[in-house]
Amino acid sequence: MTATPTESRANAEATRRVAVILGPAGGTEGFLELLLPLLARQPHVEMQGVFIEEADAQFAAELPFVQELCRVTFSVRELTCDEFEKTLALRLRSARRALEILARRAGVPHSFQNVRGSIVRLLRETAASADMTIFEPVRVHGGLGSRPRSPNVLAVIDQVDQADEVLSAALHLAGGRLERVAVVCLAGSDTERAELKQIAFTLLAGRSRTIRTGRRGDTALLRAAMRETGAGILVLPASPDWVETDALRQLRSNLDRPICLVRRWQAGD
Repeated sequence: MTATPTESRANAEATRRVAVILGPAGGTEGFLELLLPLLARQPHVEMQGVFIEEADAQFAAELPFVQELCRVTFSVRELTCDEFEKTLALRLRSARRALEILARRAGVPHSFQNVRGSIVRLLRETAASADMTIFEPVRVHGGLGSRPRSPNVLAVIDQVDQADEVLSAALHLAGGRLERVAVVCLAGSDTERAELKQIAFTLLAGRSRTIRTGRRGDTALLRAAMRETGAGILVLPASPDWVETDALRQLRSNLDRPICLVRRWQAGD
């Protein structure tokens, strides 16, 4: 059913909640820099920063000592429990400050909280309530943390009814540059795959960097596509196929780039 002008206007003006998940691994500035095009271009956004202390990290903090790896020099040093807690507190303050700077630059309201627990469980809970959830993976290569990353975006569409919103979010993250968006269409049949490919071609005006196709749930294809396109961020629908399966843990563990889960995002803004 087609929305009335009043309904369309109300949808366009509804506040969109963007959850930004930060962690103790560092590299926050380079990660947040990728979000500026999205926040600066999109009105009516509220950003929620969440600093997660993973359960495993809390367990490590209770050991007599832990080891810290410097991602720049790859040197390793042992940290006592007290030093570990101080380092964690410092990274928490740095993350809060970086988020405040991003919110000020983008001109959006924001909040910040610190939570402890299972990262996958917290990601699932956040993705179920936020319009968009963006988080860094667990594996970050040395030297990438503080550098601005690639503005290219890889969008994954695997459901016809969510394709427009995922591609719209990807386009905002790419700063409106159609040629910076690459697309992977994952489907269970050739017919559905062709339909998804046509949606991507139409919405991106045929100017996508590339459009790949594969079977639904193929995380290996996504990892290969990220490498081939040099994308700085992966955009996925926040559907049960990704959030409620092992795929989310696999992607977080095996990718070295941020991941964006889109639950609801007004297409065609």
